[in-house]
Amino acid sequence: MKNKKNNILILLLSLVLIFSVDKVNAKCDNNTQLEINTASSNVSMNYYVNTVVYDREGNEHPEISPSDVDMGELSEYVKSGKVVIRVENITDKIYVVFQNLDEGINKEYHYQDLKDGTLVYEVPDVEKIRTYKLIIYSDVGDCLNEELRNIEIKTPMYNENSDFAFCQGNNNYYCQEYVTTVLSDNDAEKAYNDYLSSLQNSEENGENKSSEKNNRLIINIGIITAVILVIAIIFVGYKKKKNKQSIGGM
Repeated sequence: MKNKKNNILILLLSLVLIFSVDKVNAKCDNNTQLEINTASSNVSMNYYVNTVVYDREGNEHPEISPSDVDMGELSEYVKSGKVVIRVENITDKIYVVFQNLDEGINKEYHYQDLKDGTLVYEVPDVEKIRTYKLIIYSDVGDCLNEELRNIEIKTPMYNENSDFAFCQGNNNYYCQEYVTTVLSDNDAEKAYNDYLSSLQNSEENGENKSSEKNNRLIINIGIITAVILVIAIIFVGYKKKKNKQSIGGM
């Protein structure tokens, strides 16, 4: 009798273990997997940069155009860049973990936490380059917490080189207003040297054009003078011939 009870106990434990393993190893059916994969592939993460106006206390003034702000030291307002990240198309079938890799920030967002499935995040400042990562997970059924996809972007920093005269009208990367690669002093030196070269080329082109214009003027004057001389010679010769004929007729 005792052996029979032990056998029943072993059988019950085996069944519990089998069902537990099946539950742990459960996977989505094909249709569900397709749905969450599609939902994941539709998620996008991008950033954009706006120039905004602040007062000296750090309050934003969207009613003031940046073009109207005098950047002098005594100005009441200052203008600065603001980077905004937008994550779109999050659905109720997925959730995301938003990470700032440089500062160790992690935050989880589900569809019900967001407005219309869109996450909007304002980057604290544009003083340095930051890396953000979005990890997308399944939020349904047996696929719950399955990692589906991840996206990584770098947000730009303000490039102080762009304020200098040698960067005005210069479209090279080291003169762009916002950059996602830290620029060295060599980059600034290259930008300055390119600026000097462009000035020199401009001056040389101006001198060449002026010299070419002068040469053309001299040539034109020479041609006109030669034409006048030829006409004069022909006229004098014709007049002499006519005079001889008149004398011979007398």
